[in-house]
Amino acid sequence: MTEIAEPLDPVAAVVHPDPYPYYARLRRERPLYLDSGLGLWVAATHETVEAALRHPALRVRPPAELVPRALIGTAAGEVFARLVRMNDGDFHVRHKPAVEQAARRFSLADVAHAAATAALDLAARVDANALLTTLPVQAMARLLRVPAGLLDATTRWVEAFVQGIAPQASPEAIARANEAAIQLMAQGESQGLGAVQSANRIAMMQQALDATAGLVGNTVRLLRDRPQLVASPENWRAIVAEVARWDAPVQNTRRFAAADLSLGGQEIAQGQGVLVLLASANRDQALNTNPDVFDPARIERRSMSFGAGPHGCPGDAIAIEIAAAGLEALHAARPLDELFGPCTGFRPLANARIPVFAN
Repeated sequence: MTEIAEPLDPVAAVVHPDPYPYYARLRRERPLYLDSGLGLWVAATHETVEAALRHPALRVRPPAELVPRALIGTAAGEVFARLVRMNDGDFHVRHKPAVEQAARRFSLADVAHAAATAALDLAARVDANALLTTLPVQAMARLLRVPAGLLDATTRWVEAFVQGIAPQASPEAIARANEAAIQLMAQGESQGLGAVQSANRIAMMQQALDATAGLVGNTVRLLRDRPQLVASPENWRAIVAEVARWDAPVQNTRRFAAADLSLGGQEIAQGQGVLVLLASANRDQALNTNPDVFDPARIERRSMSFGAGPHGCPGDAIAIEIAAAGLEALHAARPLDELFGPCTGFRPLANARIPVFAN
């Protein structure tokens, strides 16, 4: 068997077939270090990851660029500026409770119904790889009362918005994101929502796109190798929750120093960035016993996949339910290994681990 080389760096690890031995070496040898190639500090252990996510001087955006320069003065930029998850300080404190309340208003039964309905509708008309991203977006859109006739258009707008706000997005992608932002904001405003509420309504679908797509895809990838795990409806939830820990859909996130600070025994200067390895923290013995063992029956599962601290995601239970209910519905209609071919790699993303399947 040919030995697979280690990833070149923690960003390349996201698309590596098995990045976890590499993460383990970082935890042992370099729990917090400055990666000269990336120009970022890298936090690899649970201790340093937790500390970074909770440090009051580490922010979600560079202090000198609260909105990406290419988006300033655009409709997409206006939405970006109103996203609670992309803001700190007073704006975050004032608006996060409403975002959390909006996420809590959906019962898990409602989430499961929306996901199963979306899954069965989409499976008949989109390919397996498109299904990964359209399923979570359309499940959220149904929960957000998007009219049936606008579900497909809404999915396209959300995808365009995500692509247009990405780093190094082309002018054409930004233009599409602007049009998408206008359409999606109009949806929220038509429901009587204000500008901040409408923008964060978009965020609920936007965050579902990559994070839940990775959760669905990584669960399928696991079950192709371990089909015996699926035995009951209860197992679906336990399997997906353990996948979220064991093979995190979002492998890393970033924080930026708003002032000089100390972290993990290192001095970080104002303006420097920290790459926070959520997936590595999940496999830290300090967080979970026997962390490299996949165990759906794990009693005290702890996961950093949805973050921690002020920017911890309030939608973790929703994401797990969308993936579990959607996959359960798909599998009942057609075995997953028929719907999804073998995994051929991962989408070229810097933080989300989304498999690519042969059709």
